[in-house]
Amino acid sequence: MKFLHLADLHLGKKLNDYPLYEDQKIVFAQAIDLCKKENVDAIVVAGDVYDSSAPSAEAMEAYDEFLARFYALGKPLLIISGNHDSAERLHVASSILRQNNVHIVTRLEDALTPVEISGVRFYLLPYFRPSEVNRVFDTDFHSYNEAMAFLIGKMDVDPNKPNVLVTHQSILPLGEKVLPSGSETSIDLDADGVVGGSEVIDVKLFDCFDYMALGHIHKAQFVSHNARYAGALLKYHVKEAGAKRTFSIVDVQGKTVRVEETPIVLPHDLVILSGTLDEILSSPGHENDYVFARLEDEAYVDNPAAKLKSRFPLYLGTDLPRKAKATEEVEVENVEETNPVDLFGKFYEKYGGRELDADEKELVEDLFAVIKEGA
Repeated sequence: MKFLHLADLHLGKKLNDYPLYEDQKIVFAQAIDLCKKENVDAIVVAGDVYDSSAPSAEAMEAYDEFLARFYALGKPLLIISGNHDSAERLHVASSILRQNNVHIVTRLEDALTPVEISGVRFYLLPYFRPSEVNRVFDTDFHSYNEAMAFLIGKMDVDPNKPNVLVTHQSILPLGEKVLPSGSETSIDLDADGVVGGSEVIDVKLFDCFDYMALGHIHKAQFVSHNARYAGALLKYHVKEAGAKRTFSIVDVQGKTVRVEETPIVLPHDLVILSGTLDEILSSPGHENDYVFARLEDEAYVDNPAAKLKSRFPLYLGTDLPRKAKATEEVEVENVEETNPVDLFGKFYEKYGGRELDADEKELVEDLFAVIKEGA
């Protein structure tokens, strides 16, 4: 059997100030076309349906549309809650939806019984903390590894059947690290910007599963022969410029699993343009991309944001050159030692484009004299 492995939809997410609803709709349409082409038997969403536990009305409407469009395929839809989701919100109407082959699991006690589709048993395990395991099962675990091992033990996995675990956690080989995509916000990152810390669960705990459909890390990747992060569908941060986004079609034939990636055609790519302001403004293309600029001008650049926004409609921001920043800092530090008339003259020259003439300078001197007398 085949299924589409999705994760980290983050409905309601904004890229800077740009809502991503339309981008997400376009990508969902591509996913639906792929499901039809591959004749998948199910669609799996491994958590983080929403970007916030208190989603906006627009985000909830987008989720409703997502459910309707994928439900129309007539295939089972399997969804778990992630750390960004409100488990309570996603759980609403889940009993009714289950009768229509939409399985939404947000409670640990519901994760222990598999959903069987075409002979494959899917265990749907939502994001959890050890404290939640302790509350539900009256245990006293302090680590994610202990809590996860306990839950797997209660699943009674049949080794003679193909088994898939759908979950949303930081899972990787114990003592090893994995690079995040750049937009993750709730996983532990060490000084090198890699995943680590107390939340990490050892992938060796999951040898009884033939495939693990993971969510949580936005960079698509295998962390063992049987465990894969599908990755996010869009780019959510400037650090993700240059990253690839793909759909994962998982083919389960008995105990053998094969994953095929299909590139996602992004409605708007995310790029970083480097160079002087004039070079960037004159560079061809990118009118349809989210653009972040890294300026390399030697001198101070006046109001680059407005100029870049005019050139690139989806302008995200600017990294100003270090030298220009340093120059500005030096000038600010010496303000108190500078004659106010001279300081105003420098200001006028920078922003007015010329020096004060004699009459203007005399007028400024008179104004500062009046201000000083009033003080």
